[in-house]
Amino acid sequence: MSARSAIIVVENLTKDYASGWLAHRRHRAVDRLTLEVKEGEIFGLLGPNGAGKTTTIKLLLRLIRPTSGTVRLFGRLPEDRLVRAQLGFLPEHPYLPEALTARELLDYFGRLFGLSRSDRSARVALVLHQVGIPASVADRPLRQLSRGELARVGFAQALLHNPKLLILDDPFGGLDPEGRRQVRDWLLRWREEGKTIFLSTPLVAEAEIICDRVALLHRGRLLACGSPAELAPPTAQGAVEILARDLAPQTRESLRARGCDVRADRTLVRICAPASAEGWEAVDFIRRSGGHVIAVNPLRSPLERFFEDAVTASGASPA
Repeated sequence: MSARSAIIVVENLTKDYASGWLAHRRHRAVDRLTLEVKEGEIFGLLGPNGAGKTTTIKLLLRLIRPTSGTVRLFGRLPEDRLVRAQLGFLPEHPYLPEALTARELLDYFGRLFGLSRSDRSARVALVLHQVGIPASVADRPLRQLSRGELARVGFAQALLHNPKLLILDDPFGGLDPEGRRQVRDWLLRWREEGKTIFLSTPLVAEAEIICDRVALLHRGRLLACGSPAELAPPTAQGAVEILARDLAPQTRESLRARGCDVRADRTLVRICAPASAEGWEAVDFIRRSGGHVIAVNPLRSPLERFFEDAVTASGASPA
């Protein structure tokens, strides 16, 4: 199998902003960022709010200019027309004219892309179907749509001209769990169709599920880059923490023999079960042994823990 080409190449990308009285100080939003995104992968740019994710995306799109460093998309400058024709973008907070319907908005974008009337009609119908917008919603003014419906319209406009590269700024933002699941399903399907997807999100656990590779960004600096499995092997995937009391010493030893981490303080015993199924078995065992279960909580994902450890090792506190 031949090596996949790099669709996005970023080298030493830096962005400084002037700040303070008379702009005497400089704030570095992105600090010498270097990374590549391969053809046909889902790549996640992860980090807390203020990490520099949106600034990086604006630099990729040349919506702002870098202080230094280079960006290449498909081997060309971001402002190249050939690049623009292959690029779909969903901003973090898209502005959509409230008086237009979803169908009218998509038709307008189709005109901007130079699609003929027949092609516009076909593409609009297709992308509305792809993101699950029925005619009853597509023909209502955008001001009447729910947040979830507006999110679907945003995805539809990004897909309208069938781009090879999708750049999505926080596509899970503001969505409920069902909405996030649907977005994950779309992204996986579009990857199977051959699209390359670059997304940013502060939701590390969401990216861990679908991304082929991720970059961890904190205060503008790249902390780590690789696949979720490479960065944080999922040895504790689905692990749960059980808080219990009144556990006899032999019960604690039995839990340890089952692979649980058991720690006791004055009043509570904390049990970390290595997998969710085993966690519920441990709950049943505790109850049968005469113990009392106070709470059962899912633990952070392996990648979330890795990110926190990387931030600590960098000498900075998580935002």
